[in-house]
Amino acid sequence: MSQALFLKPAPAEPLSLDVWLDRTDRAEVGREPFFRGRDAEYEIFRKAVKSLNNGHVGGGTMIFQGAPGAGKTALMGECMEAVRQHSALDKPWVAVSISPGSLRYPESVVAAMIEATNEENERLLENVADTHSRWLKKTLNQGLQLLREIQNRDVAIQGVSVGKKQQSGSVDGLFRHASSLLKNYHFVIFVDEAQNIKQNDGTEDVLDCLHRQTQGIPMVTAFLGLSDAETVLSKCGLSRLPRGRVKTLGVLSHEETVSAIKSVFATYEFKGSSGSHEEWVNALSELSQGWPQHINSVSVAACQVIRDHRGRLDEDLLPQALDLGRKLKNEYYVSRLRRCSEDPAVYQNLALEAGRMPDGVLSRSRLRNLIVPLLEPPQNFDDFLSNALHAGVLMEAEELPKHYRIPIPSLGDYLCALPVEIRK
Repeated sequence: MSQALFLKPAPAEPLSLDVWLDRTDRAEVGREPFFRGRDAEYEIFRKAVKSLNNGHVGGGTMIFQGAPGAGKTALMGECMEAVRQHSALDKPWVAVSISPGSLRYPESVVAAMIEATNEENERLLENVADTHSRWLKKTLNQGLQLLREIQNRDVAIQGVSVGKKQQSGSVDGLFRHASSLLKNYHFVIFVDEAQNIKQNDGTEDVLDCLHRQTQGIPMVTAFLGLSDAETVLSKCGLSRLPRGRVKTLGVLSHEETVSAIKSVFATYEFKGSSGSHEEWVNALSELSQGWPQHINSVSVAACQVIRDHRGRLDEDLLPQALDLGRKLKNEYYVSRLRRCSEDPAVYQNLALEAGRMPDGVLSRSRLRNLIVPLLEPPQNFDDFLSNALHAGVLMEAEELPKHYRIPIPSLGDYLCALPVEIRK
């Protein structure tokens, strides 16, 4: 493949307005139709697959982490689509999605790789002459046979049985056994919700095979998770990541935010003057503050109001759209607080303290001194911090380890304005 290897895929097919507005979860219907930005993150992915394409097998692992609503699942969808679009008969690429719980069992991981390979083979074989597809059909048959062996749990690897109770050497052995089938493919493994990976011997051995000892299977792995995903993976034995392969997703730029909202209006062909379009887009962009979850929410709010008023961007409707957008933002913040382990007043104290910092960043020690006196027994600080990261109230600062900030400025404002009694 050329230097243009794995350019961003073409935009997703737009959904009808009613279908898009009725979606309760952006991940429900595949790719995000108005995905924009994330050029730096996508470039990390592109360099990893380019390195794999050039024959550098193993060690190409990537980690994309961030608070809930940062757009990790949308980024994964774009990367998986790029793998599919660049797969060809003479050089097939396979995208494999693996749940974090499956990493404990190597046979589950290898089975997922074989199933994804079979699906890609079938896709590539559609409308292709037999003379060009003989080897793919042979591989498809072999894959089905190996998959049956794995699912029956009775495959023998160098005299070692592979089953739910793993024995020493069985993980490497299973990957080695599958390599004869999979070595002619290029794999990109995707593990979403990586913060939920549990540390145990089986997981550590599987991660080692995915990251470093791939047993000759050409693959790179992308882990996507909440803000402590890198820490979790490090505890599970994933180490010595290539430089620049860990990225924390934050807000989008103003230009990217404007582009995303403009694409919504262009897709659904709302009527109005160019001045009306610009006024609406700028107001919605400012309200979203560049946070992917909010970009979606304020766009949905605007489209609901416009749809209910004959599809026109009337000037007097904008305040109504902004009010609905703020309501959807607050609903998101309420959902974050529900996932928090402590009383809302604790997070109000946190937000007020962060507001006193010039850059809004709190060191771990400063955060500990603030929070520990407020915790209800038996809660401890480490549990609090882990929960705050998973709930999206905090994220680790990318530029300085062990320092934390509130990921969205308006979340800090929301917490500071909570009608609760401040605890000292």
